[in-house]
Amino acid sequence: MEITILSAADVKVREKDIQNSFERNLALLDEDLEFVASEVVIGTGRIDTLAYDSVNGRPVFIEYKGPGGFGKDALIQLMDYLSWFSRDENRMAILERIIRQHKPSAGKIEPSIALICVVADIEDRVRNAIYAIANDVKVFTYLIARDTAEKLILVPRIEVDNTDVESRVSEPTSESELLDKHPHLQETFRKLRPQLVRDGATSYTTSKSFRFKTNKIFAKLRLKKKFIQLELRVGKGAVSDPAFTYRRAGESSWGYVNIYPSNPLPDRLDEWIEHARVFVGQPANDIEEDEISES
Repeated sequence: MEITILSAADVKVREKDIQNSFERNLALLDEDLEFVASEVVIGTGRIDTLAYDSVNGRPVFIEYKGPGGFGKDALIQLMDYLSWFSRDENRMAILERIIRQHKPSAGKIEPSIALICVVADIEDRVRNAIYAIANDVKVFTYLIARDTAEKLILVPRIEVDNTDVESRVSEPTSESELLDKHPHLQETFRKLRPQLVRDGATSYTTSKSFRFKTNKIFAKLRLKKKFIQLELRVGKGAVSDPAFTYRRAGESSWGYVNIYPSNPLPDRLDEWIEHARVFVGQPANDIEEDEISES
C-alpha cells in the first residue's frame, strides 16, 4: 500500500471526525478502555468522550483538539473539569450513575478521574505542567496519512504520560497495606519478590507501587485489579518478546509484563530482570526526563 504522509495543516479535519475515529478504536489509546458515552454535559462544560477503565475501575475523560497546539487554555479547561468534580462528592455519584447506565456490569468505580488528550501538537510548557497534576494524564499526538484510496489515516503517538513519574512520598504505604488491598495477588507477589531483591537489591513502597533498585531503580511493581504489572528498565530494544511491551511505542527504556495469578511466571522473566540490573549499572547515558524520580 502506498501511503502519503500529510501535516495537520494540509488536511481539514474536524475535531468531531477525530473523536468519532478514536471512539471506534479506544484500545489504541489504552487497551483497558471501554466506551461509555459521547458529549457528556457537566456543570462547567462538555466531556467529549466518557470512557471506563475496566482494570483500574475509574472514569476516563477524553478530549480532542484539531490542528493547532494544545496550550494553556486547553489545560485550564481540563483542570476546571477535575475541580468541578472534586468540589462536590455528589457530582461523582452522578458520574457513576451515568457509567452504570451504560455499563451495568462495572465493578467498584473509583473516585479518581483519569484524563486523555488527543491533540495535533502540545506546547512545551503545557507538557511540563502536566507532570504536576495529581490525576493520571496522557497526551497523544497524531500523524495524518492518506492511503491510495484517498482515505485518511490517523496514527496516535504517546507524548506525555505522567503516570511514569511517581515521587517517593514522605509516609509511604507499607508493603502489607498494599498487599491487603489485593489478597488474590499476594501469592504471585511472594513468588516474584525474591527474584527482584537478590544480589543486594533493595525495595521500598510508594503510595501505589513497589520499587526495586541497585544504584538506580530498575523495576516497578504495581498491583492491578486482575494482575500484577511488572515494569522493567531494560533499555531500548533489549527485549524482543510479544509478552513484553515497551512504553511509548518502543521509545522508552521501560517496558512491562502483566502477570496473572492463574498463569505461571513468564519463562524469560529472570533474563529480563537481569537485563534491567545490567542496564541501570551502566553509565548514565540513557536517562530519560520522565524516569528521574529519585532524590
